[in-house]
Amino acid sequence: MFQRTLYAIVLLLLPLLILAGDIDPAAAYLQDYLRTRADLSGGETVFHFTGEVYSLIPGQKSMQLFAVDGYNISRLQKVEGGYQLLEKEVLLLLDHRTKEILNTWRNPFTGETLPVLHILNDPTNQSFVYEPDMLPYIPAMLPSERLDESIIYHSEIFPFYPQLLPRREYNANVQSDYFQAAEITEYRVRTQALADRGASSVPAEYNWSYISPWLPFMNMSDRAGQLLFVARGEKLKGGFAALPTALKGYIMTHHIDFSQAPTIWTEPNQDPWSYFKELTEQEISDEEGLK
Repeated sequence: MFQRTLYAIVLLLLPLLILAGDIDPAAAYLQDYLRTRADLSGGETVFHFTGEVYSLIPGQKSMQLFAVDGYNISRLQKVEGGYQLLEKEVLLLLDHRTKEILNTWRNPFTGETLPVLHILNDPTNQSFVYEPDMLPYIPAMLPSERLDESIIYHSEIFPFYPQLLPRREYNANVQSDYFQAAEITEYRVRTQALADRGASSVPAEYNWSYISPWLPFMNMSDRAGQLLFVARGEKLKGGFAALPTALKGYIMTHHIDFSQAPTIWTEPNQDPWSYFKELTEQEISDEEGLK
């Protein structure tokens, strides 16, 4: 009886014993990064964030167009050669004065009142699978900086590729046949928290800045300018249940599938432009089906 009990306890503690054991420095670095971003045990992780959206137009003063309230929800799975982060993200656009979730929005540049298309991306997966000869370069691929008693994992990416929505078909919705943006992300974690090798997930703060073309629902066509998103938040100890009431209520009423992280890897990732295209094509298909 005692042996069976001891065996069961060892099985339960095995993942933590592995974490606490001696591992390659590059592998330890990757695990620290993933403990900050997610949960090595495979449990769900939610980062909640709030922020603002501003206009950036050459020769014009910037103005705040929206407030935002959002989150990403993810789970980590171990696969051969590394890990996969299975994730969805939500960014609700709010009235920047009242902080109410918008259904319609008056475009101050065109005077149009438009239905709002919130940002609901499923999936936004990331792969952390590496060939053995790439392991020593993980700290360079997932860079960090130590400030005082914290580690900041940061990324700066600058997407540039052919626009998914060609102007010949979506003239009202996109500025160019090429998509260009800039995304700066930071995850801040206390070094003391990372020192606990037995913790599969650690508390972390989040900062995000994003410069993008006008969102397609704004009907800005080729008008010069861009959007600047700025947001900040933290990993929620209570997960989805700990989100603000209004945000959580909206999701449970309108998009309940975003209340849980993905369970399988799917491709490609979604963004506001692919989501807009998907909805537009579905509307066209529905209209043709009624004819």
